[in-house]
Amino acid sequence: SVGEAPPPDVEVKNIGMHIGGGPNDAVTKGPIKRSVDPHMTELGACFAKAEDQEKGGDVSVDLRIEAAGGKAELKKYKSAIAGAAFRGCVETVFRTIEFEKPKTGATVVSYSLRFTPKKK
Repeated sequence: SVGEAPPPDVEVKNIGMHIGGGPNDAVTKGPIKRSVDPHMTELGACFAKAEDQEKGGDVSVDLRIEAAGGKAELKKYKSAIAGAAFRGCVETVFRTIEFEKPKTGATVVSYSLRFTPKKK
């Protein structure tokens, strides 16, 4: 839309997912991966709010997903990327995701992302 900055040229990828109490296999991680993957572009757009867009970094969030799935509760946020607005944006994206039903009932997952600015 008019007046909005173009999305930053940044690659966002999942670099880790740890399920509290396990198992940490592809089948258990599948529903979480499928739930977050469609939101990578939105997460990338958050990078426009980072204080330093020259250097990337990793972000990890701990999410509690109830047995029925749906919206997750954000338990913890850790980031190498500075900026309160960036943090707020990332948290908002994670809060809007409708998670698939986890394989093993209510699940706490640590989900890590790497933001890598593309060289101009």
